Amino acid sequence: MNSGVQGIQRGYDMLNRSADQIAKANIPPEQGGPEELYTPMTEQISGKVQVQASAKVVEAASETLGTLIDIKV
Repeated sequence: MNSGVQGIQRGYDMLNRSADQIAKANIPPEQGGPEELYTPMTEQISGKVQVQASAKVVEAASETLGTLIDIKV
């Protein structure tokens, strides 16, 4: 379960960083804007997939934990 939660956090961090770069698209690179947008756009997709996959890990872990608790009770 822990690795799933950490994966969700990493995915959200990636989404936030890339969204910040996309938001700065109208700022010239010499003033802190991105030089290109394909990397942050790709990171948006990667971050989304990371969160979705990690959520499935958390879901599977919680279902397994629930099953184990039912067996023990």
